[in-house]
Amino acid sequence: MEVGLYIRDYMDDAERPMHQQVEEAAEVCRRAKSLGFSVIYMPQHYISHPTVWMQPMQTLARLAPDAEGLKLLTGILLLPYHNPVDIAEQAVTLDHISNGRFILGVGLGYRVAELAAFGTNRRDRVSRFEESIELMKLLWSGEEVNYDGKHWQVHDARLSLAPAQEPHPPIWIAAQSRGAVRRAAALGDRVILGPQPGWKDISVLTRQYKGALEELGKDPAGRIGAHRSIAIARDRETAITEAREMAAKKAGMYGSFNMQENTTVDLGLGGQRELPDWAVAGSPQDCAEIINRCREEDGLDYIGLASLNLPREFPARLDYLQLISEELLPHLQ
Repeated sequence: MEVGLYIRDYMDDAERPMHQQVEEAAEVCRRAKSLGFSVIYMPQHYISHPTVWMQPMQTLARLAPDAEGLKLLTGILLLPYHNPVDIAEQAVTLDHISNGRFILGVGLGYRVAELAAFGTNRRDRVSRFEESIELMKLLWSGEEVNYDGKHWQVHDARLSLAPAQEPHPPIWIAAQSRGAVRRAAALGDRVILGPQPGWKDISVLTRQYKGALEELGKDPAGRIGAHRSIAIARDRETAITEAREMAAKKAGMYGSFNMQENTTVDLGLGGQRELPDWAVAGSPQDCAEIINRCREEDGLDYIGLASLNLPREFPARLDYLQLISEELLPHLQ
């Protein structure tokens, strides 16, 4: 089981100088490999005041020297917002900066304000997404590209530098609906199931993903991942009590983003769900049992963890990571 660390947790305080938080994140990265983590990941949102969202490509490039031995994942870059030629070039750059440790995690995006700011909408995002992946793969081949799509047209184009990884950095695709898991099966190297769906829906989505892979003649081994929220403490009651406020805050934020769509599974943004129904919550033993069950029943082999009860003070945050390292990670299968 590979375990990722949501590095935005250490850079989301609008009231503190961001450069200080970046240095704290760098220190976390310097320790993360020895603590048992294998990936750091960074998300993307725009125009989201008052919440803080540092941009993923630049942040990962800054942290790459401190994250030696760790994979660097955009988790998740909102691909339809961007010109795919630019993202193809940025991915190649970060792939070389990291010596072949970069993973391009991508998703559709959903906020109307963001989509409009980038000149698109919910209606066109799927076709923009699919065209973008197709065009990027052509560019990464190192050959001259001529491409005429609905959204993107490129002629006599050839990148000056091929990716460090062959044939290209892995593409992990975010999914919270049947359509998204089918796209992930067809276009990506791994599906990343989001943090909001409940555990029952995670099982539904993984079954749908495996079915799509089977139709395509692809082996599901090494292809199923999830980003999940974690609330961990010495005992279950403390973990859940500490996490309730942050869980409600996140539900309110994503609710204000209009994240729930009629095509996605229930994301629980109304706040009615109990924490154990959708998060990794409890004592280290409780958390290990939840993750191991998802591995055994659903085939999960990568999990990224974002904290719901991370302490505010940096020394306490390091102790929190030590707890995960010593009492959770060794018990994952």
